[in-house]
This record gives sequence, C-alpha cells and structure tokens, in this order.
Amino acid sequence: MHWLYLSLAVIGEVIGTSLMKLLVSGGFLLSGILVAVSMIGISYVLLSQATRTIPVALANAFWEGFGMILIGMVSFMILGEKISAIQTAALLMAVFGIIVINYGHYLQEQKS
Repeated sequence: MHWLYLSLAVIGEVIGTSLMKLLVSGGFLLSGILVAVSMIGISYVLLSQATRTIPVALANAFWEGFGMILIGMVSFMILGEKISAIQTAALLMAVFGIIVINYGHYLQEQKS
C-alpha cells in the first residue's frame, strides 16, 4: 500500500504542476496557484503516508525523480515545450540516481 501512496503522490505533483502551467498560461493566475498548492498539498499527505514504511531518502528520491521525469514528458508531449539534449541527459541521470538510491536501500536491508 505504501508504494501506491508514493505513486499517487508523484501523480498528484505532476497534475498540480501541469495544470498550474496551463491555467497560468491561459491567464488564470490565481486558479493556477490554487490548483498547484492543493495538488502539492495532497501529494505531501500521500508522501507522508508512504514514508511510514519507505525510508525518507528512498521515497523522496522516487517522488522528486519520477515527478521530474513525468513533468518533463508532459511538458514535451502535452504542453509543446522543447527539451534539449542536456535536459534529456539530466532526466536520465535522475533515473540513474533513483536506481542507485534504491540499490543502496536494498543492500542496507540485506545487512539487517
């Protein structure tokens, strides 16, 4: 269940950030801010539930990393924004970082 909370936290962050961009770009500044704050707040509540069983470092790496990757994909595919080769490389490094943190957690669990 904790991974479901964490996945929903990521999705909430992505929805909030993406809708904020759409609303603010459409001239709805206050609505964009309210949607973003609400969705990020919900995302933090879900993240807090996930950290009951997932270590904070692992949960935060997953939340931030996959959130960044999904927001990058939404930016490119839905919002029509450009992503440079350097930005693509940075997103791939984020994936690598998540894998390394997860592997470090796995090794720590094996020692216990």
